[in-house]
Amino acid sequence: MIFRSRTVTMGAAAAALGLVALASPAAASPEPESQGAQVAAACSGSACDGRNPQTYCGGDARTVDSLTLGQALLELRYSPSCRAAWARISNAGWDPRNQFTPFARIIRNSDGRTYSCSPSSGGTSCYTSMVNDANVTSYAFGEWDSGARTYSGRTGSYLAKTVAVPAQ
Repeated sequence: MIFRSRTVTMGAAAAALGLVALASPAAASPEPESQGAQVAAACSGSACDGRNPQTYCGGDARTVDSLTLGQALLELRYSPSCRAAWARISNAGWDPRNQFTPFARIIRNSDGRTYSCSPSSGGTSCYTSMVNDANVTSYAFGEWDSGARTYSGRTGSYLAKTVAVPAQ
């Protein structure tokens, strides 16, 4: 009976801690791709083509190139564990009455495979699906319309460098 009481008490304490964590602004809306290397790669190379980077490869994601398009930021993102790349555009607010929809694209150089995204109405950012970037290069392309001017551009291509480990 005492054991059951402790279990309930510990469960209630865990639930209370969970509610506190959910109420915290930092816990309520973390950027999934920046949570550190908590998540192991769920796909690698060609198995990542077309998959959601937030779900599969966000744990060790990093920005390998970026540029500004007016106020918007276009990023080429890469996950070393997944060997996959994707594009992200942020701070890309828009008004459908006088601006066209901003977008980001990831483009693999070897075969032209492309995935695109656009922020939802009222949204300011999005990320594309991933492309296999194992031993090939990819780049991000994007556009953002300020209402007075249209900005477009592309990042450089990225090829992950493998480090040779000397034989022992």
